Amino acid sequence: MVRPRSVALEPSQVRVDWSDGHKSIIENRRLREACPCALCQGEPMPLGGRFTMPLVSAIAKDVRPLGYSMVGLYAISFRWSDGHDTGIYPYEYLLGLCQCETCTSKKKVSP
Repeated sequence: MVRPRSVALEPSQVRVDWSDGHKSIIENRRLREACPCALCQGEPMPLGGRFTMPLVSAIAKDVRPLGYSMVGLYAISFRWSDGHDTGIYPYEYLLGLCQCETCTSKKKVSP
Protein backbone atom coordinates (compact mmCIF):
# COMPACT_ATOMS: atom_id res chain seq x y z
CA MET A 1 0.00 0.00 0.00
CA VAL A 2 1.26 3.44 -0.94
CA ARG A 3 1.60 5.82 2.01
CA PRO A 4 2.52 9.50 2.34
CA ARG A 5 6.12 10.30 3.16
CA SER A 6 5.40 13.99 3.59
CA VAL A 7 2.51 16.45 3.31
CA ALA A 8 3.07 20.14 2.55
CA LEU A 9 0.33 22.74 2.97
CA GLU A 10 1.17 25.49 0.50
CA PRO A 11 -0.68 28.79 -0.11
CA SER A 12 -2.63 27.47 -3.12
CA GLN A 13 -2.19 23.69 -3.02
CA VAL A 14 -1.38 20.60 -1.02
CA ARG A 15 1.61 18.47 -2.01
CA VAL A 16 1.91 14.85 -0.95
CA ASP A 17 5.09 12.85 -1.53
CA TRP A 18 4.20 9.15 -1.61
CA SER A 19 6.24 6.09 -0.67
CA ASP A 20 6.29 4.94 -4.32
CA GLY A 21 7.95 8.18 -5.44
CA HIS A 22 4.80 9.85 -6.82
CA LYS A 23 4.33 13.52 -5.92
CA SER A 24 0.68 14.58 -5.79
CA ILE A 25 -0.44 18.17 -6.25
CA ILE A 26 -4.02 19.11 -5.37
CA GLU A 27 -5.38 22.66 -5.44
CA ASN A 28 -6.78 23.72 -2.06
CA ARG A 29 -10.28 24.49 -3.28
CA ARG A 30 -10.51 21.24 -5.26
CA LEU A 31 -9.44 19.27 -2.19
CA ARG A 32 -11.94 21.07 0.07
CA GLU A 33 -14.79 20.65 -2.44
CA ALA A 34 -14.00 16.93 -2.63
CA CYS A 35 -14.34 16.45 1.13
CA PRO A 36 -15.85 12.98 1.48
CA CYS A 37 -17.65 13.54 4.80
CA ALA A 38 -21.41 13.12 5.15
CA LEU A 39 -21.87 16.83 5.87
CA CYS A 40 -20.34 17.74 2.50
CA GLN A 41 -21.46 14.82 0.33
CA GLY A 42 -24.74 13.83 1.99
CA GLU A 43 -25.53 10.44 3.45
CA PRO A 44 -28.07 7.64 3.07
CA MET A 45 -31.40 8.17 4.75
CA PRO A 46 -31.81 5.90 7.81
CA LEU A 47 -34.81 4.01 6.41
CA GLY A 48 -33.48 3.69 2.89
CA GLY A 49 -34.02 5.84 -0.12
CA ARG A 50 -31.90 8.51 -1.72
CA PHE A 51 -29.08 10.47 -0.21
CA THR A 52 -29.91 13.57 1.76
CA MET A 53 -28.67 16.89 0.43
CA PRO A 54 -25.27 18.08 1.67
CA LEU A 55 -25.43 20.83 4.26
CA VAL A 56 -22.32 22.78 3.23
CA SER A 57 -22.69 26.00 1.27
CA ALA A 58 -20.37 27.12 -1.53
CA ILE A 59 -16.65 26.85 -0.80
CA ALA A 60 -14.67 30.11 -0.73
CA LYS A 61 -12.08 30.51 -3.50
CA ASP A 62 -9.35 31.28 -0.96
CA VAL A 63 -10.01 28.30 1.34
CA ARG A 64 -6.85 26.61 2.57
CA PRO A 65 -5.89 23.86 4.98
CA LEU A 66 -4.54 25.13 8.30
CA GLY A 67 -3.36 21.75 9.49
CA TYR A 68 -3.68 18.02 8.98
CA SER A 69 -3.47 14.78 10.91
CA MET A 70 -2.85 11.22 9.87
CA VAL A 71 -5.78 8.86 10.42
CA GLY A 72 -4.41 5.40 11.14
CA LEU A 73 -2.42 4.02 8.22
CA TYR A 74 -5.07 4.78 5.60
CA ALA A 75 -6.11 8.44 5.49
CA ILE A 76 -5.45 12.13 6.18
CA SER A 77 -7.82 14.59 7.85
CA PHE A 78 -7.49 18.33 7.14
CA ARG A 79 -8.50 21.34 9.25
CA TRP A 80 -9.75 24.06 6.89
CA SER A 81 -9.77 27.87 7.08
CA ASP A 82 -13.58 27.79 6.81
CA GLY A 83 -13.76 25.87 10.09
CA HIS A 84 -14.47 22.46 8.56
CA ASP A 85 -12.54 19.49 9.94
CA THR A 86 -14.62 16.30 9.72
CA GLY A 87 -13.45 14.91 6.37
CA ILE A 88 -11.28 11.81 6.26
CA TYR A 89 -9.47 11.45 2.92
CA PRO A 90 -8.30 7.86 2.28
CA TYR A 91 -4.95 7.62 0.49
CA GLU A 92 -6.46 6.09 -2.66
CA TYR A 93 -9.04 8.90 -2.77
CA LEU A 94 -6.28 11.53 -2.51
CA LEU A 95 -4.35 9.85 -5.32
CA GLY A 96 -7.49 10.03 -7.46
CA LEU A 97 -7.67 13.80 -6.90
CA CYS A 98 -4.06 14.37 -7.97
CA GLN A 99 -3.56 17.19 -10.48
CA CYS A 100 0.09 16.54 -11.32
CA GLU A 101 1.01 16.48 -15.00
CA THR A 102 1.29 12.68 -15.11
CA CYS A 103 -2.11 12.05 -13.50
CA THR A 104 -3.82 14.79 -15.53
CA SER A 105 -2.56 13.31 -18.80
CA LYS A 106 -3.72 9.80 -17.76
CA LYS A 107 -7.21 11.11 -17.03
CA LYS A 108 -7.43 12.74 -20.48
CA VAL A 109 -6.49 9.48 -22.21
CA SER A 110 -8.91 7.26 -20.23
CA PRO A 111 -12.17 6.34 -22.03
